[in-house]
Amino acid sequence: MDREEQRDRFLSLLRPIERDLENYSRRMVFDRRDCEDALQNAVLRAFRAFDRYHDDASFRAWMFKILTNEIFAANRKRGRIAEFEIAIEPEEIEEFAGLDFTADAPISWETLSDALDEELLVALQSLNDSERAVLLMRAIGELRYREISECLGVPLGSVMGNLSRARQKMRDAILRARRRSCL
Repeated sequence: MDREEQRDRFLSLLRPIERDLENYSRRMVFDRRDCEDALQNAVLRAFRAFDRYHDDASFRAWMFKILTNEIFAANRKRGRIAEFEIAIEPEEIEEFAGLDFTADAPISWETLSDALDEELLVALQSLNDSERAVLLMRAIGELRYREISECLGVPLGSVMGNLSRARQKMRDAILRARRRSCL
């Protein structure tokens, strides 16, 4: 297979899962600015290694494995940087300038919905890397346990245990958010 045929084959396999990879990346990275970089690096790394991909393997699982490794690397890097900085965009500072945090304004459904979504995002970020990866690979990537096991290089039992813990932590976070919204 020549280089152009290889490129076309790679793209034909990549296109149907692009959205899932993007969603997975957005939810796995600590800092949203790293999402596109991790995704681009993963696609580039996969294309360079495409000659080693075997048709009997799951392309979807193979791409999730490569993307997960890129995300873990970005998160490790971001974690080291985060110890010393507080990330805030200039436009975000202007948004806070006019707010009155003491006002007792009624809460709209949209505000409540946004708050619950934020609670879930915080809960998702509180999961360790393995729990979050397993949960999102299962939910977004729709990968089977065995595929997740192969992607992460962990035993099948660890996948099931991490998924169970992640689901329980997310249920607890949803219940906490609901209780707070009722107060």
